[in-house]
Amino acid sequence: MLRIGAILLAMVALAGCSVSSILEPTKDPSQFYVLTAIDATTRSVPITYSAVGARDVSIGLGPVKFPAYLAREEIVTRSSPNKIEPSDIHRWAEPLDTNFVTVLAQNLTLLTGAHVKTFPWYRPANLDYQIALDVTRFDTDSHGTASVMGRWEIEDPDNQGALNSGEINITDAAQAGETNAATLSRALADVSTQLVDALRATKHPSPRPKTD
Repeated sequence: MLRIGAILLAMVALAGCSVSSILEPTKDPSQFYVLTAIDATTRSVPITYSAVGARDVSIGLGPVKFPAYLAREEIVTRSSPNKIEPSDIHRWAEPLDTNFVTVLAQNLTLLTGAHVKTFPWYRPANLDYQIALDVTRFDTDSHGTASVMGRWEIEDPDNQGALNSGEINITDAAQAGETNAATLSRALADVSTQLVDALRATKHPSPRPKTD
């Protein structure tokens, strides 16, 4: 009887462990990431417009087109030219296209001293330039190397006439211990620098004064 009782107690204990393991919630292993802007101490000579008194330039950023394969929470890795692999645990903390535009606007502000408005905006927006982007690739490969591809166009904000344009084809190798998000942030900083160089080389569309 004692032996039977011990067996029954053991069975009850095992059943209790099984039930508790079922009821106990499993910890979500997901890790969330965001892109980051360049260091706030990184500032260049401001872009100014001197036709009607020296003043800071106003830039409209957008629209920015983003590839559909990035419209997901999971961070993707390009394991081959034709294959992407969404991560099981690494995720973006917000929609990547939104984060991309926010950080790009911050970078442009720091590098130019300009007032940057993101698309859409209310008219009259009193903009000097409008930058439109068509991003076709923004990811890392299996070695952690970040790639950004696409095209940019600097436009007259009043009539969308092209003032300057160019291709984006940037790669940045991962640094030791760096996350994919950090590498992509450095690649986005390179895109920002390319756009700023193009802005400095672009003639202002017209010598019109600003209104309040």
